[in-house]
Amino acid sequence: MTLNDVSLLGKKILVGVIITLIPFVIIFGGLWLTQKLLSDNPKSAPASTTPTKSTAS
Repeated sequence: MTLNDVSLLGKKILVGVIITLIPFVIIFGGLWLTQKLLSDNPKSAPASTTPTKSTAS
């Protein structure tokens, strides 16, 4: 095998790996975005909670 053959084989393997990873990135990115959009607790403005006194006697 010449250097040109090895280079071509490496490029084909790299393209195969990238083509395999793209659907996983799309699926998991979509799931993450859906979870972030549908979550009830927004993290951009955390609410401060203060304890309340119980008036039960």
